[in-house]
Amino acid sequence: MENLLHSEIFFFITTIFVVVLITVLIIGGVYLIKVLRNFSTMSRILKDGVMDAENELREMGTHVSDSPVFKFIFGSRRKKPQTKGRHTTKGD
Repeated sequence: MENLLHSEIFFFITTIFVVVLITVLIIGGVYLIKVLRNFSTMSRILKDGVMDAENELREMGTHVSDSPVFKFIFGSRRKKPQTKGRHTTKGD
């Protein structure tokens, strides 16, 4: 009889522990999902900000390089003509 009582107490305590453990894991999972959503939102905001900053810097660089003061100080860029085909040397 005593063994039966010990086994019932063991199963009761184990059941309580399993229920508490599952509850804690569910609550932790909910908080983990919230944290991951916030991280995703922050990542998207940072990505959009970086893309906007990149576009603004490219536009600013274009404006600076097209300005008359820049051209006066550094001169205008001349594009080298592209040659088609094989390059020849004097030894050919």
